[in-house]
Amino acid sequence: MYSMEIVEECRSRKEAISEKRPFSDSFTLSQIKDFYRVPNVWSSNAIEGNTLTEDETAIILRDGVTVGQHTLGEMFEAIGGGKAYDFMFTLLGSKTITKDDIFNFHEFVTFGQPELQPGKLRDVDVIITGLDESLPSYQEIPALFDEFAEWLSENESKYDPVVFASEAHARLVSIHPFRDGNGRVSRLVMNTILLQHCYLPVSIPPVFRHDYISALQSYRLGKGKLDSFIDFIAKTELQTQKDFMRLLRIPFDKK
Repeated sequence: MYSMEIVEECRSRKEAISEKRPFSDSFTLSQIKDFYRVPNVWSSNAIEGNTLTEDETAIILRDGVTVGQHTLGEMFEAIGGGKAYDFMFTLLGSKTITKDDIFNFHEFVTFGQPELQPGKLRDVDVIITGLDESLPSYQEIPALFDEFAEWLSENESKYDPVVFASEAHARLVSIHPFRDGNGRVSRLVMNTILLQHCYLPVSIPPVFRHDYISALQSYRLGKGKLDSFIDFIAKTELQTQKDFMRLLRIPFDKK
């Protein structure tokens, strides 16, 4: 069983933040969007092997300036990640995520890379290096993707938001519906759910990549057991909340 204590503290801290800095306030939401944009885009790309530093990512996103010693593909990933991150904030008025939203996320993260078939389900079988199991065949993808979208729409109100966001991420990345960009799209879906419920977006630093991948593999190999992955995401959300509250001097009485 995942740690209910951590999930509950995430909920309590979310309420404390919302009380002092309500998400309904457009200025607060704008601050959150701007503050997490660079670290979120950088970390999501870095986990997938992009070698841009956080500072270099900031230069590309904020100044629109290219940086040397990096491939065009890596710079496209930064630009596309920024576009996808901005699109995420257009979905916060809704409590749902549609298939079209997910296709849009994929179009953005594969910006400038038409060979990855932006916004289209994969039509080939793929393998992940180091993963000792088979991914669904491309013939299965349309039905699995439809089932996932239906699960999203039917279960949003049945789960704690942190648990729901974690499971949505694990389910989608395990389907692996696209040729590439599945991890980045899954993290965007997860963060959209968190933000829609007034939680903060989660950034997973590359230093925790092994823990993150191990937690995901425990879900796959455990035939759907999510405890380790939920704990990982909940702990990351909790640390994000603590840092945010410390920065804005928002008090918290842990009872």
